[in-house]
Amino acid sequence: MPIQQLPMMKGMGKDFKNADYIDYLPVNMLATPKEILNSSGYLRSFPGITKRYDMNGVSRGVEYNTAQNAVYRVCGGKLYKGESEVGDVAGSGRVSMAHGRTSQAVGVNGQLVEYRYDGTVKTVSNWPTDSGFTQYELGSVRDITRLRGRYAWSKDGTDSWFITDLEDESHPDRYSAEYRAESQPDGIIGIGSWRDFIVCFGSSTIEYFSLTGATTAGAALYVAQPSLMVQKGIAGTYCKTPFADSYAFISHQATGAPSVYIIGSGQASPIATASIEKIIRSYTAEELATGVMETLRFDSHELLIIHLPRHVLVYDASSSQNGPQWCVLKTGLYDDVYRAIDFMYEGNQITCGDKSEAVIGQLQFDISSQYDKQQEHLLFTPLFKADNARCFDLEVESSTGVAQYADRLFLSATTDGINYGR
Repeated sequence: MPIQQLPMMKGMGKDFKNADYIDYLPVNMLATPKEILNSSGYLRSFPGITKRYDMNGVSRGVEYNTAQNAVYRVCGGKLYKGESEVGDVAGSGRVSMAHGRTSQAVGVNGQLVEYRYDGTVKTVSNWPTDSGFTQYELGSVRDITRLRGRYAWSKDGTDSWFITDLEDESHPDRYSAEYRAESQPDGIIGIGSWRDFIVCFGSSTIEYFSLTGATTAGAALYVAQPSLMVQKGIAGTYCKTPFADSYAFISHQATGAPSVYIIGSGQASPIATASIEKIIRSYTAEELATGVMETLRFDSHELLIIHLPRHVLVYDASSSQNGPQWCVLKTGLYDDVYRAIDFMYEGNQITCGDKSEAVIGQLQFDISSQYDKQQEHLLFTPLFKADNARCFDLEVESSTGVAQYADRLFLSATTDGINYGR
């Protein structure tokens, strides 16, 4: 039998439930497109994690504050600026964050709370009734963002969104604070900003609003841009993230089977493979709504990380010229979900929060362990045909580095794509 070279960037196998051919994705390894050893690329282990310092609780959100040139994190019941506490944050769920020249804002428990840099804390509320300004039904805050000199937030369960006043950020705009995404009758699920637009994410559409430039009291400050509307929606409030000068998101079942898309020129382009869509399809709508998306960049890898209840999926834009390149991140030696979340470049390190423990870690590029615990790597080859022939030798080209003790390497073969031997 002649020598066959088998790539390991994406393996092939069968789903044991329905015998359909699926992709077996690399586990805890990233594909790197670089010519080396007569190959078009190689696989490197995902960086390990070491402990940086303790926090008040598990990670709930993070943002880089450009006004203070510092990373703000919500961990447990506290808001942190770097390692120092800034204030208390109610609740225990995921939070939305935005910042301006005078304050760091956190959307939590249906309120927009502003932690001002002078140490005071304010909650956005209506103007006093004797001020003569418009009184609004502010309702409950679902998601927040900021554009130019104003915070913007969506009202939970409605298609309304509001902007703060230019002079006093703790109140809505005194004349024209409320706007509506009228193509989203079920309510705005998430809100964000892109270039000079406010972006409202619904379950079936994504609407863009731009400034009108009006200066007359009572005139609308924002107007919808129908030419940019996207006929897709998002699955949950945090199932979106800025990526590749646009937005990436997990779509809602209102527009068909959920998938992963990138917005471009008023339309959504899919980046998920059939196997990724099978994984996403295994979740109920309620489970998918709890997903969190974020981006990470290092060593020319442009990563889109999707945190789902039972999976952490990674899309690498820099390795996807010949087709979408995905991998899976795990913790431990079995199928535990990857524990790190909320990556942020801080100083000259990439720091991260944790889903299970009250710690902040940092990525370590010379190890692959997580908090001193060994992790496994799994790689699969495509299926190859060898009729009336025997496979005697299997050679794996690797650069294993240096370890204090010998790690174990197992090779398993399959004849049906489902059952592997040892």
